[in-house]
Amino acid sequence: MATRTWRVLVIEDDAQLAADAQREITEGFEQNPDIDVYVQVETDFDAGFALVQGGESDVVVLDVRRDTPNATSADEIAGHTVFREIREARFAPVIFWTALPEKVEQDVMLPLVAVVKKDDIDQLPAAVEAAITSRALDTITDIEKNVASVLKKHMWTELGPHWGEYTNGVDPATVAQVLISRLARILDEDREQSFTAHPSHRYVYPPASETRAPGDVLREGGKAWWVALTPACDFEQNKFEFVLLAHAGPLETHQKYLGWTAAKAKGNAAKGEWNELRKDVLMATQGRYHYLPAFRDIPDLVIDLENVRSVTADTLGTMEPVASLVSPFSEALLVQHSHFRGRIGVPDLDADLIKERLEATPATITSHDVRKPLNTAIGAKARR
Repeated sequence: MATRTWRVLVIEDDAQLAADAQREITEGFEQNPDIDVYVQVETDFDAGFALVQGGESDVVVLDVRRDTPNATSADEIAGHTVFREIREARFAPVIFWTALPEKVEQDVMLPLVAVVKKDDIDQLPAAVEAAITSRALDTITDIEKNVASVLKKHMWTELGPHWGEYTNGVDPATVAQVLISRLARILDEDREQSFTAHPSHRYVYPPASETRAPGDVLREGGKAWWVALTPACDFEQNKFEFVLLAHAGPLETHQKYLGWTAAKAKGNAAKGEWNELRKDVLMATQGRYHYLPAFRDIPDLVIDLENVRSVTADTLGTMEPVASLVSPFSEALLVQHSHFRGRIGVPDLDADLIKERLEATPATITSHDVRKPLNTAIGAKARR
């Protein structure tokens, strides 16, 4: 059963065509128990945009050309102008319903921006349904409600009662930083709880800031990939002379990947090779390699923490920032790099000797006297 009513706005200056679209969409959902729609019509482009801007519609069915005597060039693209204004005002899926599909083909972003020809009016319900079931609107609505709730609650329960303490000696406008910090923490907690294995959850794509940060994925010369390892404080304070980068090479050229594919090509089960690739590369959080999954134009990459270089700010400025690793993946990469660079080799204990002693006297060992017999046995072997 439908949990909400979706508001569909038809902006079409021909009243008869607008009524036809309204009826087609309404009837198209009459037998759909999961989606309830309310379709309204506006025959004036400017008035239609005002409704969208005011948040009075969820999905827009939009004509492109304004039919009027002595039409001007502006009339030919009146609907597209409204589309640009909608993009500036808010997010709402748009379905161009037009006899001039070639004028808006470049704007198609299925299922959120679609084009339906005027002759294909029966396709309007399906286009509307695709926009609704994408859940883009649900996602944005949920985030907006969460943001409003967090800000409202913190204002009433913390900032309001203690306003003087938060604003003492500072501009009250700085309270915005307090709200932003709290909001960021709440949203970050929600994000961590909803993590999945999907590669899109690893990246901010494209980077959200002009300031570089650890975990930024950079492309040099259109083909070489690097990842920033310099700590965030150096970037934020703009005090770096050099930036440390680690090279990221294609997964398909890595020796572990080649070993796995070679074993498969020979008809082997390749289970051992796959386990090595998985453990040492794809799932590694320690050691030399760190895997970056493919997403958008980022290919499957393997960061080599032994293949690093320092570059100046000017050289960094010539590189294309493609994406940023999100928290906690960026921090995990820095920790892995720190452990790899700071590792210290130590001799292994003689496991066979320990096993021999444990098997010989299993009933006499307690937590109180384990240390002494163990040291004695190792020392005895050393003297031999």
